[in-house]
Amino acid sequence: MAKAIAAGPLAAACALAGAVATAPAAVSAQDAARLAGRVVAVDTDEPVAGAEVLARGTLLRALTDADGRFALTLPAENEPLALVVAAPGFVTAERVVDPADAGAGPVRIELRRFLLDVPGVTVTASRDVARPGEAPASVAVVGGDELRRRGTASVVEALPFAQGVTFNAGQIDIRGTTGIARGVGSRVLVLLDGHRFLSGTQASIDFGGLPLLDVERIEVVKGPHSTLWGANAMAGVVNVVTRRPPGGPRTQVSGYYGVFDTPGHASFTDERLSMEGLQLQHSRRIGTADVTLFAGREGSDGFRQNGWLGRWRLRNKTVLWAESANPWEFFVNWTREDAAEFFTWRSAARRLEVAPEQLDDWTRETNLVTGLTAVPLATSALRLQARPQVYHTRVRNHFHDNDDEHRTTRYGTDLQVSVHPRGRHSITTGFDVAYTEVASNFLEIDPDVVDLAVFAQDEVRIGDRLQGSAGVRLDMHQASQVARDLSVNPKLGLVYRAGPRVNLRASVSRGYRAPSVSEQFTTTKVFGFRVTANYDLRGESAWAGELGATGTSGDRVWFDAALFWSEYDGLIEVAGSEEQAFAFQFKNVAEARVRGLDAGVQVALLPQQLNVHANYMFLDSRDQATGRSLPYRSRHNLTTTISAWRDRLALDMRHRSRLEEVLLFPLDERGPITLLDLRLAARVRDLDFHAKVANLMQAEYVDIQERYPGATRSFRITVTSRF
Repeated sequence: MAKAIAAGPLAAACALAGAVATAPAAVSAQDAARLAGRVVAVDTDEPVAGAEVLARGTLLRALTDADGRFALTLPAENEPLALVVAAPGFVTAERVVDPADAGAGPVRIELRRFLLDVPGVTVTASRDVARPGEAPASVAVVGGDELRRRGTASVVEALPFAQGVTFNAGQIDIRGTTGIARGVGSRVLVLLDGHRFLSGTQASIDFGGLPLLDVERIEVVKGPHSTLWGANAMAGVVNVVTRRPPGGPRTQVSGYYGVFDTPGHASFTDERLSMEGLQLQHSRRIGTADVTLFAGREGSDGFRQNGWLGRWRLRNKTVLWAESANPWEFFVNWTREDAAEFFTWRSAARRLEVAPEQLDDWTRETNLVTGLTAVPLATSALRLQARPQVYHTRVRNHFHDNDDEHRTTRYGTDLQVSVHPRGRHSITTGFDVAYTEVASNFLEIDPDVVDLAVFAQDEVRIGDRLQGSAGVRLDMHQASQVARDLSVNPKLGLVYRAGPRVNLRASVSRGYRAPSVSEQFTTTKVFGFRVTANYDLRGESAWAGELGATGTSGDRVWFDAALFWSEYDGLIEVAGSEEQAFAFQFKNVAEARVRGLDAGVQVALLPQQLNVHANYMFLDSRDQATGRSLPYRSRHNLTTTISAWRDRLALDMRHRSRLEEVLLFPLDERGPITLLDLRLAARVRDLDFHAKVANLMQAEYVDIQERYPGATRSFRITVTSRF
């Protein structure tokens, strides 16, 4: 049955890919006047590259080049337009222009520097370009410059310092929604330039495959966003937005080397445990296309037995018709990762070792992701965008008790139509379609899966200060030999401009997540535990709401805070099987509530000399059946970064209060976790040096999951050159 109805999605995806590959982005004849301009810093007159220039009330947008220049093709109407110009590190500016004056010469727009690293624009919260404070959702943005200042080896190192985000044993959690699922069935949807970046069988995240050197920003939209983005966006969306290739030839080389400082009483080897990585990226223009090629190799011995890792990465990003107003983007990502498996410690006295029979257990995972973002039609009032994609995964276990393997290929496409009629409305509508085929030796059957969805949202300005949004999405999930799952997910939101520096927001939305293939069909044995299939498993859902505010006080203080609540129904969790003793399966077992406070503040104590960035999250979670807190949620979560001399010296702190509930070993001793990292940075000619001491105080802790030790102290130095 699934194969029969899959022909439609596959045909639609192929036809769409072929159609959009035949012509560059079009511009309607009604768009006549061409406005040229230049964006500069007001204090130095230096060009501001990468600034977003938006014409309010239209779909017109442009990105400034290396010289700060931009161009917009304006509508033929003679009504004045308000240009909004936003760039990281600058105060957003607004300038009214008259299309009749477009031929009078370039428009000069001056931006005033902001003393803090605050968000500029987001494309994820509403599927359109907007300032975070104007979106009816909580948005945290990690800029690409921040990634580079931190000297990160992967995006995972920076995400825990995003407001509202925690990591549990390496798994991302937004506002306490996830707990621990061991990489199966993520409730956070990860996107790469708007393309889904979750594997097909497990619906898991390959953080190691995400790019780093060309990241423009990482947008974290918190709360259920199934209305716009689909099934796995029940807890939030993380969208990694990459830079356009710079056009001219440019090469970046980055390498790092580090060592682990294992405490003497926990040492299990006489060899030095190290980590290393090398990344090479080259960009250039070829004809009318800008091309970026990337290759990288990483390896680590890990800080514990069965902690080693080896990863190869290749990436290509091509921007077609790069100088047009609406270029098309194509990318290919390939990763192969060999990683040892540490399931649980050998004993409380030997925390960094595994049981002898588990030694040398490892997994190989290969991912190939390719996607196209095409804009076959674009005017000031209408924009058509398509995102066809293929995601292929191969995984093979080399464990002492199983050699499970699976191959998954997901074919999908996303078609979006944005309409901005001259007036108060901004309408976004479209559909998603995907077909997933699976071959495996640990699933009871090899299912075919079809996902279909249609969505629509209207954003309307209600007066000069109030903006509302209303949207709805219909999802259909169909897997072989399983009843069809249908879900309707509405959303309402309001944003009120309380003053020139403060925006208030409120929203109510419903989230939905379909069960992953692994959750529904797995039949295997893992580390002595029998896992069985569950054909009655259904999708989980949540109603959520929030009240929030974003604002600034002068140029030295930025703040964001929100009260949030979520009511979950039919949460998918691991539970005992009713048919077999000592066996487990995934079930819809939990009804739960999570509410709390999510707040962040940035303060420039001494301009350019001493900045403080702090995030605090309070979680009050409850399992409605037992009355207890949900497992693996810390009530108090705090991160702080104190940086001095433009981030040349920085101290990072992460704190989590004691877990109130765990699943497997409730009698194990557990306590709060406080970790300190020290960072140093320097620039010598064309070389950037970053040194980091992680876990500076050598705290010994359990990384949330029972009997799963946290990382020991480590030292690492990163060197980057651009030429």
